[in-house]
Amino acid sequence: MSQFTKKAIRENFLNLLLKKSFDKITVKDIVEACEINRNTFYYYYKDIYDLMGDIFQTETNKVLEEQERGGSCYEEFQRIAAFITSYRGSIIHIYHSKSREVFVGHLNTVSEIILQNYIEQLRIDGEIAPENKKFVCDYYRFSVVGMIINWIKSGMEEDSQIFIRKMSDIFENTVEMALKSFTYKEKGH
Repeated sequence: MSQFTKKAIRENFLNLLLKKSFDKITVKDIVEACEINRNTFYYYYKDIYDLMGDIFQTETNKVLEEQERGGSCYEEFQRIAAFITSYRGSIIHIYHSKSREVFVGHLNTVSEIILQNYIEQLRIDGEIAPENKKFVCDYYRFSVVGMIINWIKSGMEEDSQIFIRKMSDIFENTVEMALKSFTYKEKGH
């Protein structure tokens, strides 16, 4: 019963986000949509921010589970795009709200997980210092998150599969060169 109630709260919240801005949604709106009382809401969540964080954490966990099974960057980024496009209106409302940073934080976390795992799986001749691997990961993470934010800002006009394919192709075709550039520098070349 508890998972059913939590799921209902999350889904009703996302449906409310289709109709109005995150900043305009109240706990009262959510409990009325769910047909539950306020105490039930507060049993699961401290506030609306906690609810939104739970939604993003659930999505992050899905990415982590999929990462364990393996997959290309394209497949991993496609999962992010599928979530964004399936809740298109809700995501646009969150993006335009005062709480945009919660969503951006989620994008950063998920992107970092995907990129770190990809980088760790590459077989590069030579040693690369951990701080240089992190630098490359951060460089691409900021690029990926920035591109996704611009895509959302533009109203997601470009087809998600084409958009994700372009990002993945650039990443997969350049990250190895970026990492190799650090092996040469570390060797004194």
